[in-house]
Amino acid sequence: MDHWRLAYLGMRQIPRELSEFELATFFTYSPKERALIDARRSALYRLAVAVHIGFIRMTGRTLDACKQVPRFLWSHVGAQVGVTPPDMGTLNALYDGRTDTLWPTKPSASIRWLSTSAASWLKERLTGQPSRSELFHELKRWLYEHRILIPHDRALKRLISQAVATAETALAVALVRAYGAASLDVWGTSLARPHGDRASLQQWLWTVPLRTSTHQMGELFDKVELLYKMGIHRNWPAACNEALVRYYARRCANRPASVSKRVAQQPRRLEAACFLRYALCAATDQLATMLRHWIQKSVNDVRRLIDAGRPDPDTQMREFATAVKALAADEMLTLEALREQLSALADSALNRHAPSRASMIRAQLLSRHRQARALLGRLVLLPFSAQSPHPVIEALTVLQGLYARKTDLLPDGITIQLGRAWRPALEGQDRQQALSAFEWGTLFALRVALRNGSVFLEHSFAFRSQAALLIGASDWKTKRNHFYGHLKLPQDSEAFLAPVIVLTKVSPG
Repeated sequence: MDHWRLAYLGMRQIPRELSEFELATFFTYSPKERALIDARRSALYRLAVAVHIGFIRMTGRTLDACKQVPRFLWSHVGAQVGVTPPDMGTLNALYDGRTDTLWPTKPSASIRWLSTSAASWLKERLTGQPSRSELFHELKRWLYEHRILIPHDRALKRLISQAVATAETALAVALVRAYGAASLDVWGTSLARPHGDRASLQQWLWTVPLRTSTHQMGELFDKVELLYKMGIHRNWPAACNEALVRYYARRCANRPASVSKRVAQQPRRLEAACFLRYALCAATDQLATMLRHWIQKSVNDVRRLIDAGRPDPDTQMREFATAVKALAADEMLTLEALREQLSALADSALNRHAPSRASMIRAQLLSRHRQARALLGRLVLLPFSAQSPHPVIEALTVLQGLYARKTDLLPDGITIQLGRAWRPALEGQDRQQALSAFEWGTLFALRVALRNGSVFLEHSFAFRSQAALLIGASDWKTKRNHFYGHLKLPQDSEAFLAPVIVLTKVSPG
């Protein structure tokens, strides 16, 4: 529906002013609607039905018989249906006080759909995007687009509250099955306890590192290890998707941890579990991002150091030209001696083979093996995965075994391909340097694999399996198509407006 119509959805009375365009859009009738209107015996009833049809088209709900109808609307509708507009203010005045002619409305097909189809839509909506801030207005829009009369606001809010309570109960049951009620209660109480120099564990887990440094990365590793000990990384139910985790985690973080003690048990369990899961996924994302930046920063630092120590080509050219000029100015040299010295200068310039910049960078990185080893010592404990056999996963497994044995030598016979640039060092006689090359090659390959998604972590938002994301999106689309495909809604205005015949004789309110 057009965005300018949203302002009229669910209104209980007619606005004091309507533009000519709005009058033509809402209170101009099709041939089917004219036949429905002309079926009324009384001219005033025809006028009342016409006003109701236009009001339902404009707001999606029925008009209260006691609300004022502006004079300009009486005139416009009267001209449309060929009835002289009366001099009255409300629809109730049509009955001349004979309220005994009013009778309650029988539930129509469109009203009966409200309790089933709207509840199903709310369930799907809360699963895909659990924000409640705009759900009330979106429900009105959904009812209007599916030709269901919009009931009173209290009924809609009650329906939303019931759907939210049902959804939260199902999530809480799934979490209890996965972790047990005792673990969920322990998680809820542990968030309010002090942790280090922080007022609470919740505050420490919610903090974000301000810069990329080994100290900040160490703190992220501490967070991940603590959450591993709590067991939040195992058996997370698929029903509690990323959108739900983000919503309940932020709702928990937006209030002090001490206040959470006064929350009811079921929502406290749900919020605490989602908060810890969000903290684990966020810490993993921050750690993977900082790891990529740290590797690039290490290369940049080495590159600047090498560039500062390398001779300038312009300086070398000036030195060569100065030497040639000095030989040319020496009048004591014979022609043969001049030729010999010029030839020697040319040979020295041509035989100058400086190592490549990339090889010098690799040599400098190999000398900094302690930094890479300290980082990989904690990195190998993370559950990296891949959909097919991957050299990075194999390399991390090898390093985990070597670090467990506390050896600083790379065994012979390892054939994991980590790039041709590291192959000479890996195949060299110095096995200690080979281990350093193996570590740096693993870090560079891991950086590329995280970027292209071939290696991922399950407890992550940004670096998780792409296949899982595609399956989740496909499941959501399948559920949506299945729901809308089986929901039979009227498509013509006659079926949508059929309840108006009875609603024109409804008791006020």
